[in-house]
Amino acid sequence: MKLKIVLPIFATVLVGLISSCSNELDAGKNPNGTLSEPINSTALTTVATPAVSPMVVDLKTAARFGILSGVAITSTGYSTINNFDVGIYPGVRSQVVGFPPAVILNGAVYASDDVANPGTLAYLIQAKQDLTDAYTFAESAISPTPVIIAGDQGGRILTAGIYKSTSTVLIESGNLTLDAQGDSTAVWIFQVGSALTTVAGTGGNVILTGGAQAKNVFWQVTSSATLGANTTFNGNILALTSITLNSGATITGRVLARNAAVTLTSTNILTKP
Repeated sequence: MKLKIVLPIFATVLVGLISSCSNELDAGKNPNGTLSEPINSTALTTVATPAVSPMVVDLKTAARFGILSGVAITSTGYSTINNFDVGIYPGVRSQVVGFPPAVILNGAVYASDDVANPGTLAYLIQAKQDLTDAYTFAESAISPTPVIIAGDQGGRILTAGIYKSTSTVLIESGNLTLDAQGDSTAVWIFQVGSALTTVAGTGGNVILTGGAQAKNVFWQVTSSATLGANTTFNGNILALTSITLNSGATITGRVLARNAAVTLTSTNILTKP
């Protein structure tokens, strides 16, 4: 008699357990009945991770200059420098040539031999020291871990980070796009082991997207930088030797040469970020 009572109760419990398990499995299915999350989903899916920015490179007093040069600043055409000063040290004012026809809007030229303002020399010495410090900081930055790049970067899209090349970097076969992914504080540091060159043609420009700002892009160049004719560039160039802007090249950012000359050719435009 007791067995007859227990069996129906056991059967009822068993059916409930089966139903519960079935419901849990169904909850893990998508509408076509397959599992929506494989057991080893990370092996099958590429998950986007947020970009990690390096620390910003602090230019300090060098930040007021759109052009800072060691020995010479030459302009051979109708170029425009917007909202920047132009400085030279240890070079002297006679080595600043071509202003006019080049014009500086909301700025002035400062040279190491200026006598009208006794504080000019000391300020230029400090600015060049701050440039040297910023260059060294950018060159030695290691956090986050630098991504190794080589050759032509045209056509690439790069998120914030440190990008390191042991040789020349080109931007030629397309535009290089820097994508901040909605973070206006995103920072890029490019450590260029030799020369930096942009070449007009099918690209050659540095484009910002996703809220990226030119003031947060730094190009540490171990030798010289050359911006190709009619190319558009974004960022601050910190070059050990010289910087040349070919005809029609424009930059939102700074051209800061530690030891050698800065040359503008024709209708170049420098704009403060």
